[in-house]
Amino acid sequence: MHPVELDDYVIPTNALEAFVNVCVGWINSNLVGALVPGLQRIGKSLAIEYFVANYRRWLGKSVGVVSAEVLSHKGGISEGAFWGDLLRSMKRPTKKRSPEDRRDLFVGRLVEAAARTEKRKVIIFIDEAQLLDDSLFKLLIGVHNELWRIYRIKCVWILVGQPELETVASTFIAEGKRQVVGRFMADTYVFQPLTSITDFKAALECYDLNLCYPVGGPSFTEHFAPTAWEAGYRLASDADMIYGRITQARTDNGLPEEQGMTMQGFTTLMNWILINSLPTLKPGDKLDSKVVDEAIVATNCMIFEQQEALLATA
Repeated sequence: MHPVELDDYVIPTNALEAFVNVCVGWINSNLVGALVPGLQRIGKSLAIEYFVANYRRWLGKSVGVVSAEVLSHKGGISEGAFWGDLLRSMKRPTKKRSPEDRRDLFVGRLVEAAARTEKRKVIIFIDEAQLLDDSLFKLLIGVHNELWRIYRIKCVWILVGQPELETVASTFIAEGKRQVVGRFMADTYVFQPLTSITDFKAALECYDLNLCYPVGGPSFTEHFAPTAWEAGYRLASDADMIYGRITQARTDNGLPEEQGMTMQGFTTLMNWILINSLPTLKPGDKLDSKVVDEAIVATNCMIFEQQEALLATA
């Protein structure tokens, strides 16, 4: 099946490019740790996947990169469960039960990633990092220190999570936990949703130019609208109209103008348009605004922004 039908693809948006540039800058500047907070469903986890899959394009063989996720949402998670969650998220599940064995496996994965790099450095992305508490940070500090002391491997920790992650540094400073702040929170970059027509047009242009299936094959737009494509149609040519209908729908739903659109909402909407509307286009046609309105209703793509608006006022 096509990636659009599977909803399994990553759009190289302006926000994603900015995330990559910031992370590469951190890595090249020898920063030890940083935070990337952002709203839910705006593409942070996909950005991590994209970076892990493509980091050699920007960093060559100078470093290794791994990613893990804090899976448990329960307070007071045990040490063994914490290491087990990280290993499972790294696709390295284990049947070993002792916390020490699980920790050793986690350390071993980082050593493996860094051992053959030019700088003996490993970059560790931790997703859902807002779930980390003081005790878990101390466990990670122990790993950081061990990797340098025993293996002479440097670590860079990039912690990605929901908006409350942004307040963690100031809270830890107020509580006198400066070691955690200095080790993991030297800088902060707020991941952005689609917030402007410029962002929106750039994202739509990806369907015309950057997203192809199979690799080297037709673009997503060409695949779903081959006849219209041959006649010169490009999805980005309808960007102003689609953005206008989304803006109107946001107003109708009482959503704040500055909130922006989540990546999940955007791709849900665009998948519907590509699958249901683009194949009907004839040479010289453009998308009808009524079709876009129908797609907005059919996909309920505003639900993600509505949830965020409710959380912001809770």
